[in-house]
Amino acid sequence: MARRKGRVTMPESPWDHGATGQANRMGLIIEQRGDIDPDTGETINPNGITGARRIDLLQYWHKRGSISTGGYNAAVMLRDAFEATMRSKPCLPDNDRVQSSPKPDHAVTIQIDRISRYEKLARHVHPQDKTLISACVLDGQHPSRIYGALRTREGLAHLREALDRLSDAMSR
Repeated sequence: MARRKGRVTMPESPWDHGATGQANRMGLIIEQRGDIDPDTGETINPNGITGARRIDLLQYWHKRGSISTGGYNAAVMLRDAFEATMRSKPCLPDNDRVQSSPKPDHAVTIQIDRISRYEKLARHVHPQDKTLISACVLDGQHPSRIYGALRTREGLAHLREALDRLSDAMSR
């Protein structure tokens, strides 16, 4: 059986950047890979090697200058405290590890400490900013989720102001 000859297409980059589905590409940036020159601080990449790295939206907005450094730091503190409340010790039935806590209620105490730490930080969020902060910082979504696609700039401006207010409140 004769094969049909057709045009052969090559990908844009010969380097594997992972799966190409829309959900798989979310949060990925393509960047140059190589050694960093200690004198100039620039990346030396004679072969043009690129790679994909996943970043969160807060880091992306901070790098672009959409949010301030103080706002970024406050958002990261709040997000880390929130994510700590989601963690728990492994509860596998066949857990053969030695339990390190001297008291069985120690895990509950740790969880209460995590929740109270988050609550102390969340107390600094201004009431009009709670919905936006919850969506963008805690859930990792874009302000367009709240404002709509046509008001993205307005949403980013509100996020910047909200994170600056949060930073100011936390620094007091």
